[in-house]
Amino acid sequence: MKNSMKIICLLLLSLLVSCSSDNEETAPPQYTLDNIQGDWYRVGGNNPNNNGMLVNVVDNTGTIVNPANSNFDTGAIKWKSIVATQSDTYEHKELGSDDQYYDATMKLAADDTLRVSVSSSGSGNVQKWVRQLAEQNDCSPYQVGDYTAMKNGTWAQVNDEHNYPGLLSAVTDAGGGYYTVKLTNDSGVIPEMIIKSSDDPNGAITSGTAIGSQNETQRKSSFLVHPGVSYDVDAIYSSYINVDHPVNYTIEYSFTGRMDCYEPNDFIEEAKAIPKNESIEAYAITGYKLNYNDSGAPQTFDYYKVQVFETAKLQMELLQVPTSIKLNVNILNPDGVVLGVNYDVISGDINEDGGRFYTTTNQSLPPGIYIIKVEISGSRKTVINQYNNETIPDHWNTPYKFKVTTVQ
Repeated sequence: MKNSMKIICLLLLSLLVSCSSDNEETAPPQYTLDNIQGDWYRVGGNNPNNNGMLVNVVDNTGTIVNPANSNFDTGAIKWKSIVATQSDTYEHKELGSDDQYYDATMKLAADDTLRVSVSSSGSGNVQKWVRQLAEQNDCSPYQVGDYTAMKNGTWAQVNDEHNYPGLLSAVTDAGGGYYTVKLTNDSGVIPEMIIKSSDDPNGAITSGTAIGSQNETQRKSSFLVHPGVSYDVDAIYSSYINVDHPVNYTIEYSFTGRMDCYEPNDFIEEAKAIPKNESIEAYAITGYKLNYNDSGAPQTFDYYKVQVFETAKLQMELLQVPTSIKLNVNILNPDGVVLGVNYDVISGDINEDGGRFYTTTNQSLPPGIYIIKVEISGSRKTVINQYNNETIPDHWNTPYKFKVTTVQ
């Protein structure tokens, strides 16, 4: 009997415990905003004009500390009413460029990047933010497309002229390079050679013979090449001497590429981002698009952009300048307005080929993106006819180098 009572008591106790457990509600998980507190730099998305913006998150609010080149104001609330909905997932109100707030979400990824998606169509509704802003470097290296080829032909009689449209094919090397073309023959006649851009029916890049030179029976020329442009070659039996006809000739040609990882950057809209405090290397290859190559043409300019994070002066130092060109340097606002600068000579003459100097803004600049404009001028040979020991100009084979820093 006693044992039966014990069993009944145990059953009742077990039932009470079970009921008590069933009545307890499971507490919902608690998500916090701890992981997104602090500074965030905008580095990507579908509105690159706003890249570089700095937002600081305190509690459930993100305030613009540095608007960079955007149209937002310093101190504006970019993100408000942030709520954690899941682990590393958040909802908030996003300030748009029209000063209206839109529903949006944030997702903190494992690599500590914050992805923002705004529930509104249009530019800027996809964004990428990071903790530390690494300076952009738009250098895109590539393998140069050097090659050598030849074309054989036969002149039947004096004054024969053979035309080879597009013989010198268009190259894809972004930085261009130069072609070297040599016309020879097996009979000792003095040949004439004409080289033209395939895009220009008027004039020529180079034409003539080597008469009066140390080797009159060959014509050899080199010229700077622009990517995407092919060139025509004319081979002409231009002089009569007492030889047996026909006359065999050969056109030998080779392309020498120069790797410039910041090309194309001939226009301010193509300005390539470069990091500060690093040596930047580029070539002054001002290739022929047409049969002329004037100073001030787009290919005589290189544009770069740098970002300033704190108020300071911007300085560009020329580390190396080829002896066959002069460089002109200006610093611009993103909209192209030229800023006041001071020039300080490092070596040579600022107005002569090979001169090196500092270019420094004469006032401190607020945080933002600025443009470095480099113009290639001076002697700047673009074509040579290689006889009597004329050599390739220095800037065809030697890059210019520079470094951009901030100074107080």
